[in-house]
Amino acid sequence: MAQAVELLREERRRKLRVRESFRAGLAHFRNGRGEAERFYLACADYLVAGQRRLIDQDRRLVDILAPRVPAGQAEDHAAMQALRGRLDLAASSLADFERAVEDYRREGAAGRAGFESAADRFLDVLINVLGARSHALQHLTRALLKEEDWQRIVAATPESTGAEAARYAEVSSAAPAGMGPDEVDVTPRAPAAG
Repeated sequence: MAQAVELLREERRRKLRVRESFRAGLAHFRNGRGEAERFYLACADYLVAGQRRLIDQDRRLVDILAPRVPAGQAEDHAAMQALRGRLDLAASSLADFERAVEDYRREGAAGRAGFESAADRFLDVLINVLGARSHALQHLTRALLKEEDWQRIVAATPESTGAEAARYAEVSSAAPAGMGPDEVDVTPRAPAAG
């Protein structure tokens, strides 16, 4: 199980790093510092592909897991159904963001403000909707999935791994100083008091 699961974790860690790099870059460029287009598009290309993979992987996970969970485990089936609902929302949000990316590619600087607004909405869904309850099925995945299941879920190929690495390198290269995916802080923050 370690190989496929570790690849899945690494993909998701890198996606988190790019997401946080993108957030930092959005704040940076909104303050009028430099040309944003290369960085914005590199982040968008990475996040669109990464989010599509995540959605597909999580759908496969639920499809494999659901028949193995006894019908009497209503809470677990409800958690899987809730995940399906979040994945539908994720797919809708991704489609909206993809349209905004294409508009930005076509319009260039004139479309920057619209792209930034769309990016804010997309990131809000990633962080506040999809990030919530991300481990609700972990007890089931540990007990019921084997390495071959994880290989089906992850669906990695040399081409997909190479393409992900190239997109990650482009984000790193285009990022403002100190805001690359390997430079941003991704430490979970404690909730604010009060």
